[in-house]
Amino acid sequence: MRVSLVVLGSRGDVQPFIALGRTLRDRGHTVTLATHQDFAGLVEEAELGFFELPGSPRDFLAHPALAEALQQGASLFRAARKVPRPSKEQNQVLAQAVAAAAKDADLVLNTILSRIPFEDDGTKPWGSLSWWPLNPTSRWPAMMAPQVQRGPVYNRVTHWVAGVLNWLSLRAYRSDAGLPALPVGDPYRELGRDVPLLCPVTREMFTEPPDWPALSHVTGYWFWDREWTPPKDLEAFVEDGPAPVTLSFGSIWPVYPPAETLAKVLSAVRAHGRKLVLIGGPKDVPSDVFRITDVHYPWLFPRSSVVVHHGGCNTTGDALRSGTAQVVVPTFADSPFWAAQVRRLGVSPDPVPYAKFTAEKLETALGQALGDDSIRKRADEIGTAIRAEDGVGRAADIVERWHAQWHERHGPRNAPDGRESTF
Repeated sequence: MRVSLVVLGSRGDVQPFIALGRTLRDRGHTVTLATHQDFAGLVEEAELGFFELPGSPRDFLAHPALAEALQQGASLFRAARKVPRPSKEQNQVLAQAVAAAAKDADLVLNTILSRIPFEDDGTKPWGSLSWWPLNPTSRWPAMMAPQVQRGPVYNRVTHWVAGVLNWLSLRAYRSDAGLPALPVGDPYRELGRDVPLLCPVTREMFTEPPDWPALSHVTGYWFWDREWTPPKDLEAFVEDGPAPVTLSFGSIWPVYPPAETLAKVLSAVRAHGRKLVLIGGPKDVPSDVFRITDVHYPWLFPRSSVVVHHGGCNTTGDALRSGTAQVVVPTFADSPFWAAQVRRLGVSPDPVPYAKFTAEKLETALGQALGDDSIRKRADEIGTAIRAEDGVGRAADIVERWHAQWHERHGPRNAPDGRESTF
């Protein structure tokens, strides 16, 4: 089977697809990962096929208007309004590239972001992925809503509002690209009902509620365990004295004032007698900080006393798997949602939102994460449970099964090159 994985977004979006691609490749399938040129090196390191999609996550994340918007709060819609949207021509080029990436595949898997410029031509099975539980349910609120317990009616209303807002924000992109409109008020209605929708997060956090459609699956996280050797000086820094605090703001670093942010974090870390491992961020650092730009989280996080991070879905997953206490500094999009979930699991103190981020608040939260035995014990328990999951294997099973089921329903189809599509 020739599989095309189509991913727009940051490294946190791309790396789980590398994990899935590697698993499918090891099962004998041919895998091409279509994404931005920024990640060509990672895809090639994983020995997967690479197809370039236009644009870069930096076009959005490094835009000055984004930082300005986030200083006012975590609203994704405010941020989207502030940052100039792509032109009609750019949307058309992206849709054409996505179509080309899918053309020769026997199966396509995209994300809810890359689903927007994708159009099903009816010749092959496809599915999608959401980084958070997307389908409406009475069990919990929509991702963008306050994560409070107000009952089934509140939960349903938040999903309805989310669907309307998603439709309003996405309709222009489809129109510009010359693609048919998505369903009014619920642009992702088909996902989980007509095609599989995968949610790659731990089942310790969510399992499928009874009111979800049959093709929606919570799989567990998709981890790529790279062959990675730590630099000797990093090993020495980590092993010298108490376990350091690790700071990872991932692709969100451009929205933080780097020097000011580091000063705040260092003040809190030093107050608790710790050193800091800094992933990315400002280049000039003092002697009690080790800065590195590319590190394998499964090596570093378990050797850390606390992981301070921005609340991206997959950084959260790596921190959970490590069994290490966390402090989350959420910014926007899904990061406040994940901050609320790790707090609910009991592996972190209350989050420190970006708009209210001070050295004093971080110092308090860091002290709780370092000193609260219940947090550290719970983090260890959750880490053990996640390490026992095989999310990427479960996802590969679903993908293979869907390919077979689709062909059973549609009968024999010819692949785009004229040969019969095989499983």
